[in-house]
Amino acid sequence: MKGIMKTVAAVGLASMLGACSTMTTIAERDTYAQPKWYADCAQAGTEGWFWWEKEYAYACGAGESIYQQAAEEQMYAIAMNNFAKRINGTVNSETTLEFKNESKETNTFISYKVKDTPITQHIEEDRATYVYAGKQYTFVKLRMPKDVFDALVAESKAQRVN
Repeated sequence: MKGIMKTVAAVGLASMLGACSTMTTIAERDTYAQPKWYADCAQAGTEGWFWWEKEYAYACGAGESIYQQAAEEQMYAIAMNNFAKRINGTVNSETTLEFKNESKETNTFISYKVKDTPITQHIEEDRATYVYAGKQYTFVKLRMPKDVFDALVAESKAQRVN
């Protein structure tokens, strides 16, 4: 009986240690930073070599929260919104200048309007997460095949014409 208990304890300990080895450590930073691919997020590009080359549309997003899941949801929502604005967005912009007694007052109002937009076949390209000043910072770069992106833009334009 003693041998069975030792075996059970050894197996339990080994499984717990094995579970810990699959964990990822989130880096804690002393300064705010962004991944280079996020700071230079291209809207389109090609990947692959020679005849396997394929064109993609990209959208990036970032999230910030004391809660990891909230930061991730912000990150994805912003990246998806960036796709939606390019596929189906309209911009309303107005600037007014008013002069009173030789002083100038300027007001600018810019509004993006994005209707419900189908986003299909997007793939997560790059992702980064770190902790800074007690908050989780997450960054993502999504990619979508360029032909799918172009078809969604064409579909959106056709719906606006009708």
